[in-house]
Amino acid sequence: MNEGKSNILLVDDHALILQGMKHLIQQMPEIGNVSTASTGKEAVHIINSQPFDLYMLDLELPDMTGFELIEVIREKKTQARILISTMHEEIWTIKRLIQNNIDGAVLKSTDTFELKLAIQKIMGGETYFCRRFERILQRSNNSKVESSVKDRLTQREIEVLKAIAQGLNTREIAEFFHVSSNTIESHRKNLMIKLEAKNAVDLVLKAINYGIISIDNKL
Repeated sequence: MNEGKSNILLVDDHALILQGMKHLIQQMPEIGNVSTASTGKEAVHIINSQPFDLYMLDLELPDMTGFELIEVIREKKTQARILISTMHEEIWTIKRLIQNNIDGAVLKSTDTFELKLAIQKIMGGETYFCRRFERILQRSNNSKVESSVKDRLTQREIEVLKAIAQGLNTREIAEFFHVSSNTIESHRKNLMIKLEAKNAVDLVLKAINYGIISIDNKL
């Protein structure tokens, strides 16, 4: 009998991880049925066929991203409880997850106690982020540092920064803003100095980390 128990959908493309989590979660007395899916398409089919109390998702699937799957779930059930299990601990990934209003996130390397705790907290109406994510968020949430860096940038520098993040080269950016390539190179040099970046990739990552631009920024 599963009356009064919570049903969970696990989505992960690694069979061993999927079956290992299923076995672990099934041991929890408050859990009823545990369904599994190894692709986004399979997950969407299951999501459309029955409701779940908790959706536990990996971010990397062979046919779609975890972020796309979150959108599918939210469209069907706006108040769905979603827990992310991932190997990614980059600050921009964590912040994007928070922007998607998930209920919690744990690293795949987390121990069984913390995984069970995360599930129990979320099923109880709370949010839960593993200790590693909490520490990363605390370090990044220094608003004084973020605002001071952003305040040092001019509006045009921010616009150029967004263009760089979109993968445009100096010539393309210059044509877009109707200025010379030398002007854009000057902005690029100033950005590298102000954000203490080593290269263009480092520049974009630091800009996302400081909250100057978002992952899906547009000009």
